[in-house]
Amino acid sequence: MPEQERLALALLLAVAARSLVFVFVVSVAVRLFPVQPLDPAWQMNVCSVLLNQAALPLLALVLLHAASALHPADGRLASARKRWRGLAVAATLGFALLLPLQGFATWRGLSQAIQQDSARGADAERRSGAMLQAIQAASSVDDLQARMQRLRGPTLTPADRNLPLPQLRRQLEANLLAARRQLLDRVSGPSPNQVWMILSDGVRLAVSSLAFALAFAAGAQRRLSPEPLLLEWSRAIGRWKRLLPLKLGRRQKHSTNDPGRYLREIESRNR
Repeated sequence: MPEQERLALALLLAVAARSLVFVFVVSVAVRLFPVQPLDPAWQMNVCSVLLNQAALPLLALVLLHAASALHPADGRLASARKRWRGLAVAATLGFALLLPLQGFATWRGLSQAIQQDSARGADAERRSGAMLQAIQAASSVDDLQARMQRLRGPTLTPADRNLPLPQLRRQLEANLLAARRQLLDRVSGPSPNQVWMILSDGVRLAVSSLAFALAFAAGAQRRLSPEPLLLEWSRAIGRWKRLLPLKLGRRQKHSTNDPGRYLREIESRNR
């Protein structure tokens, strides 16, 4: 490829990379307001927005690397690539931290939903109990109507007012018990489908967070490190795997089942 074409392509890739980052920042910023950091719904929204838009900065990082590779003599591209690799370290840690954040938000969301349903159920029990007492204690239809108004209960229709008080009591009690049963069924806690949707969404966010963290780690590089962050992790895991059998072997060597040693320890204790 001629030098002029490589320069033009590198410029296009660099401009596209910066444009994608700008779109990412704007898209995330407008979705985060109003800021409610203690609200589980807001926390889940943050995780969802970041993960839905995470492909933009990742693609921008790849494009900038490609632009620098096409035109390595450009010092500005080399400097930008170094700076973006440092920012990718922060992006890696950020997406890794989304794992506990979305787990905590999922747990808080389920807990709050259960608590709200319990509170609505207790309020329904209290109101229906007060209305049942009012129905049973009413001495007349007018008295019953006044009691219902004070409790903000159902309004008696003209047909209801023409009924005898015992019949009206039975009718209102049956309607009230049916309404309470329906309300308690609705607030009996999240349904299995709702729980499954919340948990499946949480698993999706967790897997996506881990995938993007690894992807950014492949392009991230610490300031004093000569290699990408993902390669550092890989070497560290390899060293840990090699050292683990040695440590286990030393422990087994020190804890060998030696009957003579056991007898000597007993004799030394008895002396």
